[in-house]
Amino acid sequence: MGEVFQQTVEYIDPKEVGLELWSVTVENGLTPKSERYNREFLVKKNDKFKAIHPDEIVYNPMNMTLGSIGFNNSGKNVAVSGYYVTMKLNKGFDSKYFATWLPSPNAINLYKLYATGSLIERQRVQFPTLSGIKTLMPILNEQKQIGLFFKQLDDTIALHQRKIDELKSMKKSMLQKMFV
Repeated sequence: MGEVFQQTVEYIDPKEVGLELWSVTVENGLTPKSERYNREFLVKKNDKFKAIHPDEIVYNPMNMTLGSIGFNNSGKNVAVSGYYVTMKLNKGFDSKYFATWLPSPNAINLYKLYATGSLIERQRVQFPTLSGIKTLMPILNEQKQIGLFFKQLDDTIALHQRKIDELKSMKKSMLQKMFV
């Protein structure tokens, strides 16, 4: 994997450079910090944050074996915890393919095999460990085709999810009108 990824480390002060604070979750990958999870009061003045640029990847080394990994497809620079590992793809590899493959069950099983730490709950995958993982991957043209297929599938799912949300909202509105 060391041939595929290059670690990035760009420490910043998000307030100073005007970047939103984002986090990485198992469920949603890289996502904006919501007010519910805003723990700014816990942030100490000397806490470090990292910038993550579009098309870069970020993961939580403590939760990598659970799939806590995200791809910055927001189109803008964002700030993440300095504890997270940030990296980018080397030339010759397709970002859409790896955005799909990195959180996949097969990849997660690899992380579990290579994770370090004596207790399962405390195992982690730091970048040197990740870069030492050996795995087979398709050639670039196949990566592009697979990545495009899964991106189209994700877009279709998102479209249907929006439709479901609209129908739920309509149902709620109609129920309110019925019983008022």
